[in-house]
Amino acid sequence: MEAKFLACNDKMRKKYYCFSMLSKNKASGRSDSKAYITEGAIWKSIIKFMLPIMLGMFFQQLYNTVDAVVVGRYVGKEALAAVGGGTMFFINLLIGFCGGVANGAAIIISQFFGAKKFRELSLALHTFILLSIIMGFLVTLVGIFFCEFALNLIKTPPEIFTNAVTYLKIYFLGMIPMFLYNTGASILRSTGDSKTPFAVLVIACFANIFLDCFFVIVLRLGVAGVAFATITSEVLSMILIFLPLTRTSDVYKVEFAKVRLDFSLLKKMIRLGLPSGLCTMMYPISNLTLMSFINTFPTESIAAWTAWGKLDALFWMSVSSMGMALNTFSGQNYGAGKYDRIKKGAWQGLLIMNAITLVLVIVFRLFGRFFYNLFVPGEEAVIAMGLKILFFLTPAFFFYVPNEVLAGIIGGVGKTYVSMLVTLFGICGIRLLWLFAFCRGTDNFLKVITCYPISWSVSAVIFFAYFKSKRWMPRDLLSA
Repeated sequence: MEAKFLACNDKMRKKYYCFSMLSKNKASGRSDSKAYITEGAIWKSIIKFMLPIMLGMFFQQLYNTVDAVVVGRYVGKEALAAVGGGTMFFINLLIGFCGGVANGAAIIISQFFGAKKFRELSLALHTFILLSIIMGFLVTLVGIFFCEFALNLIKTPPEIFTNAVTYLKIYFLGMIPMFLYNTGASILRSTGDSKTPFAVLVIACFANIFLDCFFVIVLRLGVAGVAFATITSEVLSMILIFLPLTRTSDVYKVEFAKVRLDFSLLKKMIRLGLPSGLCTMMYPISNLTLMSFINTFPTESIAAWTAWGKLDALFWMSVSSMGMALNTFSGQNYGAGKYDRIKKGAWQGLLIMNAITLVLVIVFRLFGRFFYNLFVPGEEAVIAMGLKILFFLTPAFFFYVPNEVLAGIIGGVGKTYVSMLVTLFGICGIRLLWLFAFCRGTDNFLKVITCYPISWSVSAVIFFAYFKSKRWMPRDLLSA
């Protein structure tokens, strides 16, 4: 069969493969058409695909909160500081960059899937798996051997340094399972399945919480226990995500014997993914600079900003989920040649996300005091400052929505470098310019955080201008 398959010309090969896959799916009572988001009502496709991603992020945030409670209550504030703050900055910088690079592979897979180029799809996903193993191995080495240098660079206090090093060295041992889980989840999302990654993430989150309690409270392993719990749950999530991928009869079936690098596809993945990786790194770097300004204010302001970060995570989970959903939507429809559907998806995505944002803004404003009381009960000065931040920043959420929506659409057709350039200038450049030009020595906290609405607005205008110019469209898309 394999020889016959390869001997066919491209057109016949596609027909032959489609027929064989349809036969398998009919025999199993399944249809692979369920995985496509290239047909049907656009807004329904977007919402249906987005919701599991958003719920998955919610459970991840729930785990992070429980994790912090367990460490803070049963190990101590020094341990809590050791597994957060600068430690997480170092982790997020490395993982964020590699995750951005992997986004290039996800775009290619969604395009091949939408185009029904199943042979190329198989080559791409097996190349993606090996690329993830290589990146996971490299991040493990960098994380273990350079963690002390990085912690010194960000001036980690001596009282938490030893715990932070212990946590990082164990944590980075779990990079390959983590990367492979994300690879499996990306493959499934790229082919239209966002429910399976969500289910696996929920199981892994609850397993992580249980293991945290077991290693920290029962075995009293301290920060090492937290790290061991994390890498154990990562191994579990890796196994669970690959079970359906290896057992399916669908076009995205994973066969480990086929895992190898296709260098032409690898080059495309890096070309598309590198801008996303660099873009991902820019956010924590600019936010770290902002934090250096915020840390000059009284403790009440810093605490209010920290509590606000827990609250506005709901918005970021929603808008990031929309961006991811539209990235896959755009990629699949680009591959299928349904270009007018991409343009309609952009406008409907904006409408849906603005409606969600409006609901969140209303909820935040009505229940803001209640939320702050959960984090800092009885601290009236902190709550008052937190409410000022809330009322000041929530209207600006609408300025950020186009950044995520249009970046998702444009990235899905392969123009990932645009997001990198807009982020470099509109987000990071404008933000740093505002801070250093107008905020040195200021005692006005709201003036400092004005860098957010200004940078969001500037980048939104650039995205809209680029989108309306149609330069992001392939030549055949211009006539659609």
